[in-house]
Amino acid sequence: MKSHFRLDFTFPRNYEAKILESAPPVHPLERLYHYPVELEEGDRSGAYLRVVPNDGPAWAGFFALGFESDQVINALSSCPDADSLCVVVGGYAYVVKATDPASWFRVEQRPVMELRPVVECDLLLLTGFTTISAVGRGGLQWTTERLSWEGVSITEISGHKLHGLGWDALTDKQVPFEVHLQTGKHSGGARPGTLDPQKA
Repeated sequence: MKSHFRLDFTFPRNYEAKILESAPPVHPLERLYHYPVELEEGDRSGAYLRVVPNDGPAWAGFFALGFESDQVINALSSCPDADSLCVVVGGYAYVVKATDPASWFRVEQRPVMELRPVVECDLLLLTGFTTISAVGRGGLQWTTERLSWEGVSITEISGHKLHGLGWDALTDKQVPFEVHLQTGKHSGGARPGTLDPQKA
């Protein structure tokens, strides 16, 4: 699985991190953390990661796999917060504090189809089938309302605005939308139950 991980360290980081080929050997000083903490029966597959903070003890983490699919991504990325990292395994995204591995959250964007840093806005964007979420310095900043019946593509990011296309099942066409990156509010797009596509 290691070879299929996309690495993106666009944002500065206060740690080193790498994907391991297999479970790390038992180490008296390096604790192994599980994400999520309570593993379900189906959470036996996933990825192991070793993290070495610049100021703190090294640790290892097991991140449970979301989906077995070529459509979703596996990625390791730095975050707008230099002490945090984002790990995406089979489309499930976990954001963890490198200096405090017990401090973490899973982004509700499941599955994540695309990961994109936007340095000028200090955001890490996670795109799903119907919505987009943004992680900022303080954690999850926002998640858009539904932008599409199924399928979201980003076409351009200019300034504080994101432009993209979402599929409208009623017309079987790609409908443009615009998201304000500071707030997550959008205009345009298409979603079930919405007669007015401009209604956000």
